[in-house]
Amino acid sequence: MLSEKSHRWIVLLGAISYLMTILFLIENFFHNETLQFTYSVFGAILLVSALLFISNVNRVIVVTLLLIGSVCFYIEGAAVTTAITGFGANTNILSLFLLIPLIGTFMSTAGYLLVLKEKVQEKERKGRQHPYRLSYFLTATIGIILNYGSIAIVKQIAEESFSSFKDKKLTLNIMRAFGFCMLWSPYFVNVGLILVLFDLSWFDIGFYGFILAVISVIISWLMFRKISFADDTTVEKTDSATSQQSRQSLVPFIVFCVVLISLSFILDYLLDVNMLTVVSLLALIFPFVWGILTKIVKSYIHDVVTLVENSFLRLKNELAIFISAGYFGVALAQTEFGATISAVLFDVSFGSIYLLSFLIVFLAIVLAQIGIHPIIIVIGIGSSLSPENFDVSPVYMALVLLIAWASSTQMSPFSGQVLLASNLIKQSPTELVKQNYQFALILAVVLTTVIYGFLLVGWI
Repeated sequence: MLSEKSHRWIVLLGAISYLMTILFLIENFFHNETLQFTYSVFGAILLVSALLFISNVNRVIVVTLLLIGSVCFYIEGAAVTTAITGFGANTNILSLFLLIPLIGTFMSTAGYLLVLKEKVQEKERKGRQHPYRLSYFLTATIGIILNYGSIAIVKQIAEESFSSFKDKKLTLNIMRAFGFCMLWSPYFVNVGLILVLFDLSWFDIGFYGFILAVISVIISWLMFRKISFADDTTVEKTDSATSQQSRQSLVPFIVFCVVLISLSFILDYLLDVNMLTVVSLLALIFPFVWGILTKIVKSYIHDVVTLVENSFLRLKNELAIFISAGYFGVALAQTEFGATISAVLFDVSFGSIYLLSFLIVFLAIVLAQIGIHPIIIVIGIGSSLSPENFDVSPVYMALVLLIAWASSTQMSPFSGQVLLASNLIKQSPTELVKQNYQFALILAVVLTTVIYGFLLVGWI
């Protein structure tokens, strides 16, 4: 149990996290060095505080990134203010982690998620449904907006709705459906980061990413029967005699999602900021406005306060990894590392773009096995490699890194989705990865080959 003083400090750190993202959003529209410096200082405070709470493995990674970054800044003679702003370099990514949950909080406050569960239960009562197919569809749709929250939500809906299913098989199926969203959704951190790294609009890569996501669905379907846990428990649920038909409609939920997603694309097209900033801004403002219109804003604010109070402990690992990775990335950009690594990779791949693409993807997969977060790999590669040096477009390189991130997180025992899924079924992350490694490797090979085909025909 935390002492009252420690609890107050943690609540304050949660408030600082949200203040940092709000200052970042303001600075995006009204460029101001003082604002940038301020939210960077907040980032440094959060990083130091997070070091006290994270695991030893993550602590070693974070400290290593800080030491290498500091050495780079020192050797290159960078100004102290430049180094400090490095702590705020990934505030754009952290804004998604902090602000997107506001959308899920509103959906819960408004009762949208409860209605969704009741509709699934009603559908099950009318006739036995395919639990795996329906759970995949639910994750692939609501996951577009809710990110990691969709995994736990769909798992809960399954447990309370489906009459019979194998617990571990269903959870792994949900995790694979989550990967569908990761390849194209503008609400996902990896998509936002890659857009920023290569200064792209979502419209530059969205269509190609969606094609890759559809291919991942086909691979998931073909490999579904290969999921076979030795000790998988079959969950049986007897329909309750007191179950009643839901009288509420899904229309408000659907309208909310359609308006939110439509606004994301419209504002990305109209505003002179990237999709990541647009999505973060909407997550902050849209639920509040919708709450006023639907007259539940007081309840929503109450739930938001609770979310903010618990945000630091909930996101301590993300805060530590992403802030230190941003510092590392800014430091790396001060050096000639980019030109050096470009030359090395080009030589190792024998000048073949196809081999280079595989090399990047499998490097991400291998490093993810030892706990190195994909963001470190993506920032290291994305900020170092110039697409022009390899005679490819930024869109092509962005898609390679999307595949690298999606594939590596599907088979890393340290990734958020694997840890969450393993916790839901009380299965070690390593065992879950063993069940998923063939799927992830096939996904990496097929998707990398597909985008290389796009390159050959001149699409990208």
